[in-house]
Amino acid sequence: MATIEGPFTVQRILSNNAVIANTVIGQDVILLGKGMGFGRKAGDLLKSPKYEKIYVVPEGVAEHQALSLIEQVEPAVIQVAEDIIELAKTQLGQALHPRVYVALTDHINFTLIRLSQGMEIKNPFISEIEVMYPDEFYVATQGAKLIAEKLSITIPREEIGFIALHLHAARHNRSVGESLKHSQVISKVIQHIEIQIGPLQENSGLNYTRLLTHLQSSIHRVITNTAIENPFMEHLKKDFTRSYELARQVGDIIEMELQVKVPDAEIGYLTIHLERIRGKHH
Repeated sequence: MATIEGPFTVQRILSNNAVIANTVIGQDVILLGKGMGFGRKAGDLLKSPKYEKIYVVPEGVAEHQALSLIEQVEPAVIQVAEDIIELAKTQLGQALHPRVYVALTDHINFTLIRLSQGMEIKNPFISEIEVMYPDEFYVATQGAKLIAEKLSITIPREEIGFIALHLHAARHNRSVGESLKHSQVISKVIQHIEIQIGPLQENSGLNYTRLLTHLQSSIHRVITNTAIENPFMEHLKKDFTRSYELARQVGDIIEMELQVKVPDAEIGYLTIHLERIRGKHH
């Protein structure tokens, strides 16, 4: 967190030791320090306050969340999380949902605690995440380099995958849990397909990537009730019987896991992807 010079105008007293104030350029900041809020009132001018911590509150982040963050997380960790978010905005070319400031910072902090205790970071969906969210994964990889440079801690590839999930969720205004659930379902689907026709990633190349991308889009359409048409359904059922049956099984998995109905049109397009892959395997 940067050092910012006064004066500051007090906006609200958070506690005897914390106030939220405005800088001369209109930024909201939280100032922490012994007695910082004692005897103060809204409108007071703090010319050169001796604060212990200062935090610029990102637009859209609630004051109580910001206060909780700076009270519990080291400034260097907050700063590196903010650097990763700013990098993501630049690289991805779009705004991220404000919740990412708290969620990603809290996540990175928890990960660093686990690593310091010698705990292993496990991510069973890492392969799918890397293929489905390549842009976010690239940014997360750059973020891992920032963490190594600024905190002297090396984070594993599995954790890079989780950071990518946070960025993807913030990019599409979803909860991290929702993005993780979708990755989990797709991983389960891939495992089922591999049982039927053999390993995919090594043998199917671009068709594997296309399949993952299609599954991701299909799940999004199903959840948002976005209808598509498939005029080739009868042809697909007749000519690609085995692929259609496998696609139907995949649809059953998605329906069971997400409690949604997968339309026949989605099954049809999935049949086409599976038939391409089956052709590579035989």
